[in-house]
Amino acid sequence: MIDTQNAGNEGRPSKIRITVIIQDRYTLDAGMVTANQIRKMANIPSGFSLHRRAKGGNESIRDDESVEVRNGDHFFAQPPRQSGLGHDEES
Repeated sequence: MIDTQNAGNEGRPSKIRITVIIQDRYTLDAGMVTANQIRKMANIPSGFSLHRRAKGGNESIRDDESVEVRNGDHFFAQPPRQSGLGHDEES
C-alpha cells in the first residue's frame, strides 16, 4: 500500500480505493503517486522503464514524476535496451 502521509492526505486513510494493474493487480490508497512508489510496490527492478497504457499509445513515466492514477489504469515495465539482442539493430 502507498503511505498516505506521503500522498498528501495528512495521515488519514483515503476513502477511495484505486485498483491499477502493473503486471498484476494492486490497490492504492492515494490518487497521486510517484513512479518510484509504483516501482517499489510492484517490485520492478531498477533500470526498467515504467509506462502507462493510454488511448493513442503508451505514456512513459519518469521515476521522480507524480502521476494521477485512475481505477483500472494499466502500467507495465520494460527492461533496458541491450545491444546485440536485436533491439537496436537496423534491418
